[in-house]
Amino acid sequence: MMRETIPKKTKDALLDEYDHRCAVCGGDRPHLHHIDEDASHNELSNLLPLCPNCHLRDQHNPTRKIEIPKLQLFRKYKDPAILKPQFHPIYTRQLFLETVVSGEEDVGEIQSRVGELVELVQSLEMGEFYGKRLTEFIGPLNRAFTMSLGSSPDLRFEAQRRTANRDYRQKLIENRESARALLIELLRYQVWANA
Repeated sequence: MMRETIPKKTKDALLDEYDHRCAVCGGDRPHLHHIDEDASHNELSNLLPLCPNCHLRDQHNPTRKIEIPKLQLFRKYKDPAILKPQFHPIYTRQLFLETVVSGEEDVGEIQSRVGELVELVQSLEMGEFYGKRLTEFIGPLNRAFTMSLGSSPDLRFEAQRRTANRDYRQKLIENRESARALLIELLRYQVWANA
């Protein structure tokens, strides 16, 4: 199969966006890398300029390959800390946000994952501030439920619980991008050794 050529207008726009430098190290003479590894997908958002070293070392080395979703995050936010190994625990703990879908199913597992992510954030530099903000975006809803005192199943309580589950899932769906942006913003306050 013949590789499609990246349109000149797209190539020029990408190189101008990154000042004709490698997106990772700032080196010159970058190659154009397809983030999703589909050589026919030439949309600007799917391309990164990478110098020959970064292109070979990080993208075409099976022992160090960077995950496609992480590269997409890097492409969107352009923060090199996203590619550092120290970011990986935050990255893996926030991945669940993409899997949340609408529905009335139990949210106990989701709340557990949110708690773990917030706890990790709070352990970092500026963590108290960012943990509070993150909780505002993806923390559980504070709702009181009413129950009847009878021995039969309480239909009103079950309806309230299903509504709360649905509303919490919707909150996560609506706020996942804001939560992710907050996590990326937090990176600038971390003092990590170069890796």
